[in-house]
Amino acid sequence: PADFHNELILIKGAREFHFELISETLELKQHETILEINLDAIVHNYNLFKSKLRPETKIICMVKAFGYGAGSYELAKTLQDRGADFLAVAVADEGAELRKAGITMPILVMNPEMSSFRTLFSYYLEPEIYSFELLRAIIAEGEKLGLAGYPVHIKIDSGMHRLGFEEKDMEQVVEILNDQTVVIARSVFSHFAGSDEKRFDDYSHRQIETFSRCADYLQQHSKHKILRHILNTAGILRFPEYQMDMVRLGIGLYGVSPIDTPCGLETVSTLKTTILQIKTLSAGETIGYGRKGVLSRDSRIAAIPIGYADGLDRHLGNGKGCVVVNRKRAAIVGNICMDVCLIDV
Repeated sequence: PADFHNELILIKGAREFHFELISETLELKQHETILEINLDAIVHNYNLFKSKLRPETKIICMVKAFGYGAGSYELAKTLQDRGADFLAVAVADEGAELRKAGITMPILVMNPEMSSFRTLFSYYLEPEIYSFELLRAIIAEGEKLGLAGYPVHIKIDSGMHRLGFEEKDMEQVVEILNDQTVVIARSVFSHFAGSDEKRFDDYSHRQIETFSRCADYLQQHSKHKILRHILNTAGILRFPEYQMDMVRLGIGLYGVSPIDTPCGLETVSTLKTTILQIKTLSAGETIGYGRKGVLSRDSRIAAIPIGYADGLDRHLGNGKGCVVVNRKRAAIVGNICMDVCLIDV
C-alpha cells in the first residue's frame, strides 16, 4: 500500500474470490473510528421508493448537508448513475462542489442566498424562489449577464409557513414572470407540515388543495409545461396518489423511515470503532468526569475512542445512549469525554 498515492484502482472479480480483502488493504485507513456508508443500501432504498411511483414520475434526491452526513459527491455519483432526475442541495456552494467533481445532472438549490447568484449561474444551479425580493433580485442579476430562460423553482407556502409564496400572491407572481424573459418556472412545489402523522391527514389534504389551486393558476398563465411536486419521503409512502410530476426523496433514501410501518429500508450509515481497554471495577466505583457514572454492581467497563469532538452528543452519556458490541447493547457510562467514552460490557 505504501507504493500507491492518489491512485484510482479498479478491482474486479467474482465475489467468491473475496477481492474486498485487497481493497481493504489498499484503502487509506488512519482512524479506528469510522462512519461506514453502504452505497448498495442507497441504491436499494432508491429503487424501493422508485417502485412505488409511476414510471414517468421524476425523483428529486436530497443530498443537502453533505448528503445527510453520508458524503454528497459519492451519493450524487451513485444516484446519477442510477438515473435519478434531480439532486437538491441547501446552498449554492454545495452544488458548485458537485459540479467541480463532475456531477452533470440538474441540481436544485433550496436556500439560495442573494450573494450566491453568480455561483448559481456559473455552475448552472437551479434555485428555489420563495419571495418577491428573491425573484426580483435574480431577474435583475440575470439581466446584467444577458441570461434568458434560466430555470427556477417556485415555492408555495400551502400551510407549513416556513418559506414560500401564499395563494394571494399568485397573481403578482404570474405578472412578474410574464413581464420578463430572464427566468422561467421549471417547477412549482410545496412542502407538507405533517405528512408523516395520520392525525394531520385532514391538514395535509387541505395543503394539497391549496397547492393545486396555486399550481393550476401558474400553469394556466404559462406557455410551457411546469412540473409539480409536493410529496416528501413520508408523502411517497402515505399519499402516492398525489405524486404528480415529481417527488422529493430525502430521509428515506438514507434508510430512515418517517413512519412506524416497516417498509424494507436498508441501513446506510454505520458508526464503527474499537475497544481500547477493559477494566473490571467494583460496585460503588465512579466512572469519568464529575464522578457521574456510579456503578450499582461489579462491572466490566470498556473505553472506546469516540467522544463529543467526533459528534457523539454529550446528552447520550450516563445511560441514556448505548453502542452495540458483539450484537449486544452496551450502555454508555458516565459523562462522554472529548475523545473517549466508556461503556458497560
